[in-house]
Amino acid sequence: MTSTTKNLSLTDLRLFARQTLTMLSEQDVPETPEAHASRDRVQALAGELASRLDAPVTIGVVGEYSVGKSLLLGTLLGKPDLLPVEAAPSTGNITVLELTRGAPGSATAVSPTTDITFLDEERLAACVGAILGALVTTLDAKHPKLGAREMLGGYNPVTDPRGWAPFEAWYPRLWPSATGPVAYETIAAAHRDAVTELCRIRDAALSQRDLLGKPIGVATDSIRAALVLEAARRTPQTPPKRSVQPFDMAQLKQEKTAPDALRRAFPLIERVTQQVALSPEHWDIGGLTAEEHTVRLLDFPGIGAAGSYGRDTFLSRRELVNVHTILLVLSASRAESEGASAFWDMLTEDGRQPQALASAALVAANAFDLAKPPALSQYPDGPLPLEKLLPHAAEINGVHVYGNKFVAQREDGIVVVSSVSAIRAYQLPYTATSPETRDRIRAALRDLDPPGTRRWEPIAARLAAADPANAWTPRLRAYDEDGGITRLRALIENHVRRHGLAQKLERAQSSHRKLTRELTVLRGHVRRAGGGGRSEEYRELSQKLTEYRRLLDRMLPALHALRDGGPQGGPADGPDAQEPGGRPPRRSETAEAVRDEVFDWREWQELLGRAERDRHHLVPRSEPPSSEGIPLQPRPGRAAGRGGTAAGTGAGIGTGGTSADSSETFLDKFRSLIDRRTDEGRDQLRTWFENWAAHWREEFAPLRAWMAEEATDAALSELFTRLRGSEQKADHQLDHLWTALDPVTATDRITELLSAPGPTPGDQEARFPARSPHALPWHHRMPLLDPQSEERERHPLLVVQLRQHTADAAARMVTEYLGRTLALIEKDLVDLYTKAGEYLPRETEVRPPRPAFPSAGAPQDGDDGAEPDQPIDVLIRAWSTD
Repeated sequence: MTSTTKNLSLTDLRLFARQTLTMLSEQDVPETPEAHASRDRVQALAGELASRLDAPVTIGVVGEYSVGKSLLLGTLLGKPDLLPVEAAPSTGNITVLELTRGAPGSATAVSPTTDITFLDEERLAACVGAILGALVTTLDAKHPKLGAREMLGGYNPVTDPRGWAPFEAWYPRLWPSATGPVAYETIAAAHRDAVTELCRIRDAALSQRDLLGKPIGVATDSIRAALVLEAARRTPQTPPKRSVQPFDMAQLKQEKTAPDALRRAFPLIERVTQQVALSPEHWDIGGLTAEEHTVRLLDFPGIGAAGSYGRDTFLSRRELVNVHTILLVLSASRAESEGASAFWDMLTEDGRQPQALASAALVAANAFDLAKPPALSQYPDGPLPLEKLLPHAAEINGVHVYGNKFVAQREDGIVVVSSVSAIRAYQLPYTATSPETRDRIRAALRDLDPPGTRRWEPIAARLAAADPANAWTPRLRAYDEDGGITRLRALIENHVRRHGLAQKLERAQSSHRKLTRELTVLRGHVRRAGGGGRSEEYRELSQKLTEYRRLLDRMLPALHALRDGGPQGGPADGPDAQEPGGRPPRRSETAEAVRDEVFDWREWQELLGRAERDRHHLVPRSEPPSSEGIPLQPRPGRAAGRGGTAAGTGAGIGTGGTSADSSETFLDKFRSLIDRRTDEGRDQLRTWFENWAAHWREEFAPLRAWMAEEATDAALSELFTRLRGSEQKADHQLDHLWTALDPVTATDRITELLSAPGPTPGDQEARFPARSPHALPWHHRMPLLDPQSEERERHPLLVVQLRQHTADAAARMVTEYLGRTLALIEKDLVDLYTKAGEYLPRETEVRPPRPAFPSAGAPQDGDDGAEPDQPIDVLIRAWSTD
């Protein structure tokens, strides 16, 4: 079945989902466990597709714990104390905020009743299985003597009739005595933490009374017990003991018992849903709710918070697949975020393409009030290009580098914000927070600049003077206005209007692809049970193998182009999306970037500046160090010896050479640049391959699912054995074709190629265009020459030539290494897929074997043997482009 997934509209997909459910009500399914399991999967996927089509536009707020995510979210909505805000990791459940427009003149308000949804038994089992499975895998690899796989492999305490007993009999091994098989100190605390988390889930599961899978409404005033993580605990020094304290729905509904019962129920809660009516004066969301009726905002727990890591990861993974817009909250002071990266990895594991993810993402760099404008003594006034600012402004540089990784250089997707600045700007109350949190907010408010101060305006204006279209000028001015909250609102509104339906379509298409693959599997079960004719079976073989060849014909030309280091064209060649799977970094772009960096070395400007100030317009010689005079001392915060002088060396005032007088300085920078650019190139190649493999894995997915079917394998084995003359050759070629259908299997080999060492120090010195260590002509140790020779040796043209030769040598070394690595990658991939193309039989070869004599059941004259169409055949044919 070749679907028209990329061309189907939301209306088409709704019709497809309805017709699939109708087909299931009419289709007779064979009485086999496999066929019924396939039918159940089709029904579940059709329901998932319908659910994604009917769901409101969903905005997921994610990030590392303790970056101020909850305070920012509350401030954005006009109620800073909407969610728990504490110094320690606090929000420990997925909180769904369903936003509606409040009455004019009203403050933002939360419904007095909040809905809690508990995990059902199936999802609880999946959650426990995920945590326990990861624990068993890592422990078995590091400490096989603990017997994790032997005792717990394939075991799930939620579904196993033995319950938690095997787990309880095993886990004390992680707290061994002095005579145990593994020393206590060699077992990582993370393993004991995972066991402790499982014990908390166990205690809650054994304590609950008929609550699994049920929703319940509780008083909003009591709900913080379900949202707030308990204070982070140290890893227990002894094995946790079972603690069963029963609780039921009645306790959750009673005001006095609800907080304690909710705390015990915490590990079993899947999500918390609150209705929030937004003050239209603070944020009028009428334009957003006009089409979708509701905007749903999901506040995810910060991955990595103590005590609930495994459960949080499991729940977040389930919910993130349905998110349309992703707001990543980073800390402006440490923008490189492991938590945000962990969330990003979860999204890619669901098969979302990098381009789709980048268009779905927004980035808010929080706590920007802690950032200070740099002094910029080297650039005191005038236009300020961004590249001159970044090395001197750590927070701006961090947001610029790491924020752009998530939005793929889409600068309009990044905003800098401060909850504290916005609280002051809008005079928002925060009385429902804890006394400790109120004190922290008050202290932060006192540290702000006086009202009306626009601390970033001078830099914003200078950036605009250098580049009126730069993204940082409006970003900084928006921050000065109200802490960036208005810009964040506008960013969300524009993104939802522009991309909301597109992201919704992308999520629905993902469900559609999975559904069409499962329909093919179900059709196979139906056909086998009905004894379908061989002609139909081989017709499908022919179609699928033709589809395989068509995909190879799309892939191989792009792979062959890698021999030249990838496409060499410029922007006129069109976007990367036109190249299947994307493209690796172009060698010409890499070379240009390397040359630009060499040209920016300050030593060149220093030398040319010295020549410009010299009355003969030559690079003047440096002065030799003197043992007389007052020793120079480094300024506070400056390393001793910077600029060629050092405290205590006797270098007096008016003396001192510079680092630009020796080729050794340039060689050190040359080596450092090549090593760094080589590493960056490796990372770019690795990222390209991961995206390329993910793209083609998705393209091959229907064929992979088809080839995995037992009936398909039998038919292919029969065909290939007949064509190749032996089972051994047939098995080899089919294994090759199966391997090629999953490009991710090449990851280990590509990683090996990317691990090859780069240019050695000896290679770098040999390619450096000057002898080293060696004094350059303007060094004070160089002998005096005749005037004509002096003019030739110290002419600024020599500096320009050395700069050009150094830039060219560096660019060649980096691109040659990356070119060789890319050529090796290309060779392995081309060999794999070229051979796959050779193994595919020609269309004329794919035909059923001729029977030696007519079978007893062969159709007679006037009977073509055609079988009546099954409902599933009608559905697949109606939506197929075959």
